[in-house]
Amino acid sequence: MTQKDWFSLHHWAGFHLSLLLSFILLTGTFATISTDIDWLANPSIRAEKHITQKQNLDWPALLNSVNKNVPEAQILSIHRPPMPWHNIEVIARDSQGERFRVYLDAYTHKIKGQGRWLNWQRLFRQVHRHLMLETQLGITIVGLFGLVMFFIFITSIYTYRHWWRYFFSFKRINWPSNSSQIKVKSKAAGKKRKFWSELHKIVGLWSMWFLLVISITGVWYLIERWGGAARYDDIVKTTVAHQSERHAQPSPLALSNTIQYMRDNYPKYVINQIRFITKKNIIEIAGQEHAILVRDRANNKIFDAFSGDYLGGIKGEDLNWHFRISEAADPLHFGTFSNWVYRYVWFGFGLALSLLSLTGVYMYLLRLRQTNALITLDNISSLRILWTKSHWVKWPSIALILACSYLIICDFLIPIIN
Repeated sequence: MTQKDWFSLHHWAGFHLSLLLSFILLTGTFATISTDIDWLANPSIRAEKHITQKQNLDWPALLNSVNKNVPEAQILSIHRPPMPWHNIEVIARDSQGERFRVYLDAYTHKIKGQGRWLNWQRLFRQVHRHLMLETQLGITIVGLFGLVMFFIFITSIYTYRHWWRYFFSFKRINWPSNSSQIKVKSKAAGKKRKFWSELHKIVGLWSMWFLLVISITGVWYLIERWGGAARYDDIVKTTVAHQSERHAQPSPLALSNTIQYMRDNYPKYVINQIRFITKKNIIEIAGQEHAILVRDRANNKIFDAFSGDYLGGIKGEDLNWHFRISEAADPLHFGTFSNWVYRYVWFGFGLALSLLSLTGVYMYLLRLRQTNALITLDNISSLRILWTKSHWVKWPSIALILACSYLIICDFLIPIIN
């Protein structure tokens, strides 16, 4: 294939699928910092004193505080804050069975306030992950766009010959002179197109690694949804002998025994999440220890909810390659590994990919403006031609975005107003 053929493929995918692709990229970009959007929206989340990622927390005291101050709540889980300036988060159910959030100070254990279950973090997660649609359908659609991004990555390599030479070619990006001073409109469009083309190339070069990571992990989510997921069903087997008709409520005493066991036997283990699974009468602890690039669940430890006795667990470093790939997907896709700074690195490069998608469309508009047939057209007429040239491919994207927007209004915005 010639360079022109590769460019045609790159242009077709980038232009015709840009609407939904940009929507997925932007929602994923803001999903990386969505917890801080909640921090801005809800004062209850804002911590008076920061805590470190490895700082020991008094988990039984936190549990006792919620039990005492919100006695009607069924506590489901307690979470270490994702950012140092956030409060501790507790997920609970009310008397109607609806989930909600309780926020506590990590030092005084005082309740600072409450929040909705469907907050900004949850909203961006659901929109980006499956467009608020039925999970199987939504993840399949978004996962297919992982394939699209990988295709764009491959075609960009063949389109931009000797690309490795131009990582520092910033001098080629020259802001076009005032178009009003250029009498020939086609030349004005050409100068603008050259600027945006060079910017598109340099941003694309520096974002290549990120595009590759996002596309591969996106495809992996698609594989998981269609049968390739790593399952833990047979790894941790807990007995059912201690189960009864009465389900155990979270007990500070049992949790104290659990925490003491963890400190004695896993001194380097950092607890990030504690779940109380009443149907199985167990306490499940998740966090980080020795393995890198794994989700917290890869180091699960299971305890009896009545006594706090250890029942079983897994270690991230002992998992086989299939599980390690599965566990690495989320940290790599959202930048949730190691320090919180990486979340903002991922946010910046997410904006860069969104810029690539949008500038690609704008360059095509300028390309149309360069042709003799479109020199006399105004911007509205040019946009109308862009709309026509996208053919039928635009309609599925428009339908999916409208459906997603409708669900956002119904499930997120209307409850806020009411």
